Amino acid sequence: MSPDFEIITPRLALRLIPSEDAHSLQRLLARSPSLHQWLDWCDESITLKDTQDFLLATRLNWVKTDAFGFGIYEREHDILVGMAAVNELYHTFNMASIGYWVADRHQRKGYAQEAIRALAEFSFTTLNLTRVEIVCDPDNIASQALIESVGAKKEAIARNRFIFDGKPKDGVVYSLLPNDLE
Repeated sequence: MSPDFEIITPRLALRLIPSEDAHSLQRLLARSPSLHQWLDWCDESITLKDTQDFLLATRLNWVKTDAFGFGIYEREHDILVGMAAVNELYHTFNMASIGYWVADRHQRKGYAQEAIRALAEFSFTTLNLTRVEIVCDPDNIASQALIESVGAKKEAIARNRFIFDGKPKDGVVYSLLPNDLE
C-alpha cells in the first residue's frame, strides 16, 4: 500500500505520520499521563530519538505490510491528536487487531471512536478481512466503554494475551465483524 494512503472521515484524516511530525508526536506522548499506564513503550521521558525510531519502525511495517500505523489528524486544523493501527495481521485466519490512543488533551471528543470505525471499515473493505479484534487491559474501563460504543462484542478475558513491561497480562478481547458496523 502506498505510504501516502489516507483515510478521510468527517473530522479526521488518518495517514502515516511523516518524520517531520516527530516533535509533535513526542510532545503528545510525553504530555499524556493517562496513556502511560496503558502503553508501556512511552512515558513523560520519551525522547525525540525514541519517537523517531518508533516512526521509522511504523514506516517499515507499512512497507512490509506487517502493520498499518496511522496518525490521527484533526482535519480542520491538521493537528496530530493520536494514533491508530491495524496490526497482528493473521492471514491464515483473515483477521487483524486494531490498537489506538488519543492524547490527553484531545480525549472525549469522539476522535478515537471515529478512528476505530474508519480503521475497521478499512480492514473489511480494503484489506478484505472478516474479523478484527481489539484487546485492552481489564482495568481500562474507559477503553472498554469506547470499544463497545463502536459495536464491538466482548468475547473473553484471555489469559496472558499481551506483554506489558516484559510480563504477560490478561486482556479483554473484543471482536468486530463486517456486519457489526451497519
